[in-house]
Amino acid sequence: MAYRQYNKKLIFRLVILVLNSVVLGFCIGSFRKPEIILPLAVLEGFLIVRLVGFLNHTNRQINAFIQAVKNDDTTFLFPPKTGNSIIDELHVSLNELNQTIQQTRIKNQLKEQYFSEILHNIGTAVIVFNTKGFVINTNQAALKLLGIQTFTHLGQLDKVDPHFKSELFRSSHTQAQSLMLRRGNEQLQLSARCTILYLKEEEVKLITLQDIRGELERKEIDSWVKLIKVLNHEIMNSLAPVTSIAQSLKAIWQNKTLDFSSINEADTEISSTVNGLDVIVERGEALMRFVESYRLFTRMPDLSMTQISMQALFDRLSILVSPMKEQFTTTIVFIAPNPDFYVKADEQMMVQVVLNLVKNAAEEVKAIQGGIVEISCRNRADKKTEILVRDNGKGIPPEIADEIFVPFFTTKTNGSGIGLSYSRQILRAHSGTINCYSKPGETIFTVRW
Repeated sequence: MAYRQYNKKLIFRLVILVLNSVVLGFCIGSFRKPEIILPLAVLEGFLIVRLVGFLNHTNRQINAFIQAVKNDDTTFLFPPKTGNSIIDELHVSLNELNQTIQQTRIKNQLKEQYFSEILHNIGTAVIVFNTKGFVINTNQAALKLLGIQTFTHLGQLDKVDPHFKSELFRSSHTQAQSLMLRRGNEQLQLSARCTILYLKEEEVKLITLQDIRGELERKEIDSWVKLIKVLNHEIMNSLAPVTSIAQSLKAIWQNKTLDFSSINEADTEISSTVNGLDVIVERGEALMRFVESYRLFTRMPDLSMTQISMQALFDRLSILVSPMKEQFTTTIVFIAPNPDFYVKADEQMMVQVVLNLVKNAAEEVKAIQGGIVEISCRNRADKKTEILVRDNGKGIPPEIADEIFVPFFTTKTNGSGIGLSYSRQILRAHSGTINCYSKPGETIFTVRW
C-alpha cells in the first residue's frame, strides 16, 4: 500500500515537472519574454528540488533502517504518524520488517544457545579451528581430554603433544582415523573424524575425538577370556582321562610288583613302568593345577562396592607389604592421604591390585642400591581417584612396554603372566583404567577409577 501511494505521488511530481518543462521550452522558443520565462524557470528549479528532496527523504529513511539492522539494533523504530501518509505507510512497513528480523534473530540465538549447550555437555570432544590454527569453538570434553584449562589456538598443544597438533592440522575429509595423544605420562588412542566447513567464506575444520582405549581394552580382554575358556576346556578334557588312566595303570603295576618280586628282570621292567606312570600322573596333575590357576582370569567375581577411607586402605596395605620389605630388602613408602579422602570401590579387589603392583616394583628394585617403591594417591579435578605406584628401577624396555598387560606374558622365570592383566580386569569392572609410564630410572603405574 505504501509503495502504491509513493508511486502515485512520484508520477504526479514527474508529470508536473514534465509539463512545466514543455511550457518553459515552448515559451523560450515562441515568446522569448523574460517576464514569462523567468517564473517558469524558477518553478522548474523548485519542482526539481522538491523531487530530489522527495526521493532523498525516502532513501534516508531506508538507509537509517539498513544501518540499524547492520548494527544489530532491533530496537530502532520509526514514528508511525508523521503527517505524511506515504512516510507513515513506509514507516509501518519498515517497523514490521524490523520486528520480523528481530524475531528471526531471537530464534537463531535460541538455536545457537541450544546447540551450544549440547556441544558443551556431550561426552565427545569437539574442536573447531581455522586454517591459521585459531580455535573457534570447543567443549569441556575436549579440554578434559587434552588436559588444558583454555584452548584458543592449536599452538597450545605444543606443551601437550606437538605431534598431535600436526596430526590435527593434516586432518581432512576422511573416515574415522586413529590418532595417538601423549598426555603427560599417558598415551591415549583416539578415534578422530574431520569435517571441513565454510563459515563466511572461511574454511574451518570440525574434528571430533573419542578415547577408544577403554573399548579396545574391553574387546581385548573379552577375546583373551574366550580363548582361555576354550583352552581350559580342551586341555582339561584331554588331561583328565590321561591322568586317570595313568593312575589306574600305576596301581595295577604296583600290585604286579608283588607277584614278580622274585624275578629280577620282571621286577626291573615293572619298576620302570611304575616310575614312568608316576611321572605321567605327577606332570598331568601339575599341568591341571597350572590350567586351573588361569581360570581366575575368566571368573571375574562380583564387586562389593563400599565407601572406603583411603587412609585406612593405605594403613592396611602398609601392614600387608611388611613381608615384602624383609624379603626384598627394599624401601617401601606409603604417602599418607588426607583423612577425609573417601572413595567408592571394592576394597578387597583394590588391595589385590595394589599389592601386585608393589610386589612387581619391589622385585624390580631389589638389586638396586637405594631402591625405593613409593605409593601415593590423589583426587583428580575430574573427580576420579588415582593410586600411583612409583619405583626407581631400570624401567620397562620400550619393545615390551605394550605387552605387559597381555595375559601369560611375563619376564619372570616363575611368573604366571596374569597379574597385570587380571588387575586391568578389576579396574575395568570399576569403570577405571590401569596405565604404565616407564623410562630408565623411573616406572609409574597409575590406577584410576
